[in-house]
Amino acid sequence: MSSSEQHRRVMVRPTPRLVPFLVAGVVVAFAAAVVVVLVSGSAEDYTVAGNIGYLTFALSLPGLALAALSWLLLERRSRRLTRTYRAVPADPAPSERTDENGPR
Repeated sequence: MSSSEQHRRVMVRPTPRLVPFLVAGVVVAFAAAVVVVLVSGSAEDYTVAGNIGYLTFALSLPGLALAALSWLLLERRSRRLTRTYRAVPADPAPSERTDENGPR
């Protein structure tokens, strides 16, 4: 085997997960909707739950946008933390070793 077949260069980069950021954006929008409805009171034509649902939807759009923007900024910053390693194949486990007669 040549040296390039025996080991490879592997780049590893820690990246943040997108879904927790988006969920946090919706949760913050829901909390803001609850506060707004409880402080200002609900509209006469709608229930409190209806008002909270509508405001959650309306506030989740900017909440998701801010969450995605913060994820993009953290993802860009994580590019500086990229590391390169040399991957060397590990020796097979004793149960996986074989010879001309089959497994040992």
